[in-house]
Amino acid sequence: MRKLFILYIPILLLATSCTKNIQDLNDNPKAAITVPAASIFLAGEKNLCDNITTPNTGLAPFKCFAQTWTETSYTDEARYDITTYDSPDNWWAYLYGAGTTTGSGVLSNFYNAKAVFPTSAGSAAEINNDLIITDILEVYSFYMLVATYGDVPYTQADNRTIPFPKYDDQKTVFYDLLTRLDSCIADINVGAAAMGAADQIYQGNPAEWKKFAATLELKLAMMIADIDPTTAGQKVQAAVSAGVFTSNADNALFYYQPAPSTDANPIYQAVFLSGREDNCPDELLLGTMVGWTDPRLPLYVTKAQDGTYKGGLAGNTNSYGLVSSFSSQVDTAIAPGDFLDYPETEFLLAEAAERGFTVPLSATNYYDSAITASIEFWGGTAAQANAYLLQPAVAYATAAGTYKQKIGYQKWIHLWNRGWDVWTEIRRLGYPDINVVSPPAGAQGLMPIRFWYPLKEQTANSINYAAAVAALGGPDAVTTKLFWMP
Repeated sequence: MRKLFILYIPILLLATSCTKNIQDLNDNPKAAITVPAASIFLAGEKNLCDNITTPNTGLAPFKCFAQTWTETSYTDEARYDITTYDSPDNWWAYLYGAGTTTGSGVLSNFYNAKAVFPTSAGSAAEINNDLIITDILEVYSFYMLVATYGDVPYTQADNRTIPFPKYDDQKTVFYDLLTRLDSCIADINVGAAAMGAADQIYQGNPAEWKKFAATLELKLAMMIADIDPTTAGQKVQAAVSAGVFTSNADNALFYYQPAPSTDANPIYQAVFLSGREDNCPDELLLGTMVGWTDPRLPLYVTKAQDGTYKGGLAGNTNSYGLVSSFSSQVDTAIAPGDFLDYPETEFLLAEAAERGFTVPLSATNYYDSAITASIEFWGGTAAQANAYLLQPAVAYATAAGTYKQKIGYQKWIHLWNRGWDVWTEIRRLGYPDINVVSPPAGAQGLMPIRFWYPLKEQTANSINYAAAVAALGGPDAVTTKLFWMP
């Protein structure tokens, strides 16, 4: 069996289940056990990070679509075959959970945590902060769903009495997510405490979560910049005013643990612990970086046996031992998962400046800052960043193409290990144009721009599924545009 799906038990949940106490003999073993809300939240946070980080192409083939990674022996997803291992079904199931037709998943954890937090110890302000932080990650999860499929269950998604929820209009859902972020930013109390160590990203720091929410609002605003520049500009200005990320110290990183193995980084589990050799870096990425003498190359990957940086060819079978592999920085148990970061923020602001939105600095300033922050994030130096930016092919004033091409290529290099995001930026900005510069061998059509709906929804929730497909304005296919696409 090629595709390996791993179920995780969060650290905090394990820690609360191993108490030696003779009084426990008086407990009814058949009675329901109340799990602390913080443990449930951590389960959701970790499961969401696993989805973002995983190299499992049967769940998240997005790095293959974007050609930052590719496959070696099994080339299904690199050729856009997403039927064999059902990635649209798996992505939906892992993100949704109870309240839909899929069982359990990320959103199920967050719904359950929000139900239990009001009964937790702590002040009213602390509990309110816990609920807001959970809501921010709910918004993040729904953003990924609606920007992947289109119309999705939303208003009925957490209603356990509705086994077959209706699908809500994708644009309506998206704009409601922006409204929810406005509320989270306004209502979070930076002077109060929150859940603490249960939050593996910011240890419950409300001030950092407020920055995260503002930066996420900036990100969502830019998603609609082509189809609704007025609202996009207003939301960008609101996000900047609220306070977006200002340095790599703000990065939303989830730190994995070396033991037990299920708490290690999913890439480390899949590449090192499993001994499998299913993936390798893609030649389009490495060739581009070699051509621009990118200082991040040795931080991303190793050299091949012949002493060069050499990636696999998308759609072909590739010999794992003859191409570059992943660096020890990437393939390590404690490598953090990355939800959102400062370099991405600066790229978004560079684009906002080009679109004429109200931001403090010029596109060149933000672009240079984004690249410098990316190189430093990966372990390079400011001097290396300066040398890189002096190259005519890289410098903003002289790099080829429109602002979308300049920003798109550099953002692609930075986001190379965040599969869903790097695929989404290609769908949004159009660069690199995979269909033109590197169509995979044996490709089944053009690069997918959405996922079709899961087979389980087509059969178990057929009436609502049919309505969702009709609302798409096109077939339930990977080629059908979503509302935010021009």
